[in-house]
Amino acid sequence: MNLHEFRRILRETLFVPILTLLLLAGFVLGQIWNTDKAQMWLDHSDDITDQIQTLSVLVVDQETGLRGFQLTNDPVMLTPYHAAAPQIESAFSSLDRLIGSDAEQRAALVQVHDRYSLWLGFAEPILAGKAGAANDHDLNLRGKQLMDHLRSGLNDMRMIQEHQRRRRSALVHRREHEEFLAILISAILVGVFLGFFTRGRIRNMSRSYNRALEEADQRTEEAAESRQWFRTTLESIGDAVIACDIEGRVNFMNAIAETLTGWDVDDAQGEPLHEVFYIINETTRERCENPVEKVLRLRTVVGLANHTALISRDGAEYVIDDSAAPILDADGRLTGIVLVFRDVTEARRSEAALIASEKLAVAGRLAASIAHEIHNPLDSVANLHFLLSGESDAAKRAEYLKLAQQEVSRTMQISRTMLSLYREPNAPVQVDLSDLIDGVLLLLDRRLKQLGITVEKSTFASLHVEGFPAELRQVFTNIILNAAEAAGHDGRIHIHMEEAPAEELHGAGAIVEVTDSGPGISESASQKLFQPFYTTKGEDGTGLGLWVSMGIVQKHGGAIRIGNGSVNGLQGASIRVYLPSRTMASAATRSTPQLL
Repeated sequence: MNLHEFRRILRETLFVPILTLLLLAGFVLGQIWNTDKAQMWLDHSDDITDQIQTLSVLVVDQETGLRGFQLTNDPVMLTPYHAAAPQIESAFSSLDRLIGSDAEQRAALVQVHDRYSLWLGFAEPILAGKAGAANDHDLNLRGKQLMDHLRSGLNDMRMIQEHQRRRRSALVHRREHEEFLAILISAILVGVFLGFFTRGRIRNMSRSYNRALEEADQRTEEAAESRQWFRTTLESIGDAVIACDIEGRVNFMNAIAETLTGWDVDDAQGEPLHEVFYIINETTRERCENPVEKVLRLRTVVGLANHTALISRDGAEYVIDDSAAPILDADGRLTGIVLVFRDVTEARRSEAALIASEKLAVAGRLAASIAHEIHNPLDSVANLHFLLSGESDAAKRAEYLKLAQQEVSRTMQISRTMLSLYREPNAPVQVDLSDLIDGVLLLLDRRLKQLGITVEKSTFASLHVEGFPAELRQVFTNIILNAAEAAGHDGRIHIHMEEAPAEELHGAGAIVEVTDSGPGISESASQKLFQPFYTTKGEDGTGLGLWVSMGIVQKHGGAIRIGNGSVNGLQGASIRVYLPSRTMASAATRSTPQLL
């Protein structure tokens, strides 16, 4: 039985009895309501009877007061008469309201009211002193007859109401008997139904529970096998793995993690991660933020900062690269953190060697251009020196001397630019990007002229950033050479520079964008260009230039983006370099070695 069916049985077991009891309660309430309704009519009959009795008493009071006045002629004797008069009218009104639409009682009430009016007609002359003496036999006989008729009418109303009361009382007793039998029978039926229903559902639940136990046992065995399989897999992979609970305490370590941290898994079990995984910054030697705390704060995959070193329990130091990720359950709740890291010490050394090799390659590519650039002005100086030796005109000699000085100055500028490519300060300095790019263009002048490349520069103010000038020259040398080769013979390159305001994702700085007139770059190639050894130049490229450039820019805290531009009619590749005003690089983190 699956979970859905099990839940359905639970719902039926709960809600069917509740619904049945609600129906029983509704039926019982209906029976009680019918009985209460019959009892209400019985109480209504009693109210009418009580009102008829009240009216009879009030009429007797009036008759007594009138008789006393006849005998004594004393107005004091009329007190009961006058006191009863307004109450009698109120009693008639109450009876009229209580009787409602009962035709028989209403006819009787009208007759009683008429007879009362006739009696009042008899009483008014006596009250006014116009009637005869109290011993007037005919007068007294007439008054007696009128009162007897009035009492007879009231008695008729009482008899009618007594008859209705007996009928309604019988109805109440019958309803109470029916109510008792209906409740008893329905309770028995509901009890029997619920008994059989619950018994059947309990049997189904018992069977499903037994099956669920069997399935749970099977799944437990499968989970144990799966857990062992995953443990074996984690033990076999080449990266170190540490798993922690939500409080940051170690639950699992594979063999590689034991080797790098110097902790046995039994010793590390239950220990805080920051004690087992002790990481510092290579440069500052300060302790790095615990990745578990960062994951708990951000609830996403996070990586370590560059230049992170792991200090083993035995004091050994490893340069590592890692990532930490949250472990979520099926409902998306955080249940733990997994940390994956590896020793990249040798990879870092190999990377430094590749960077040094690429820098030497850049120097080699520039050597021919620089030799030609130096030879041309020196050749001009030799020719001017020859002309000076045979020239007697002072004006001509001054002109030749000025031209020679210009060529010597150009030679010295090229020499200084070449030397500055490798002589680097020990700390970041302020770099004028405009002067730096002009120097790069000077070094590349011969190569650009050979290709017939036209270089266009947007008009921009001088922008300064912090950094290492030689490394930044290497970046822009790679980018401009790539743009020239992509543009081809007689192509165009546009260089644009602008200030970059501070935004949420980066601080203030400068942006340099280099766009060529080449065919552009495909989306698939743009995703691989910054990978080492990937090149679109075939055997003519090493695949390291943009990779090294990306590393230098990122070290400075910047970023490189590549795409296809649309600047001044150029539809080719566009490389956009952002450099912050304050660099993150330091002498200790430089990726290129000093070549003096």
